[in-house]
Amino acid sequence: MAEYVTLNDAMDADDELAEARIRYRLLSEAFEEMPQLRSQLNPQLERSKVEIARLKALTTGSSGRSVESGKVVDFDAARFQKSG
Repeated sequence: MAEYVTLNDAMDADDELAEARIRYRLLSEAFEEMPQLRSQLNPQLERSKVEIARLKALTTGSSGRSVESGKVVDFDAARFQKSG
């Protein structure tokens, strides 16, 4: 991921993950500088975190790694016995 200095740079490059990260950084700076706005900024910060997590999952999921789902494996009871 390329690092952008401004939000406009990330928007021009159509990099949604960078946009979300810059937006989160700006909100967190405002959150720290103006504590009286915490009630208004906290929901926006949470939404930004969720958006970053969603975009990260999309980019790592499309990196070519195949996820095997629905695979049934034999149960090994020996793994769950107490040792010693």
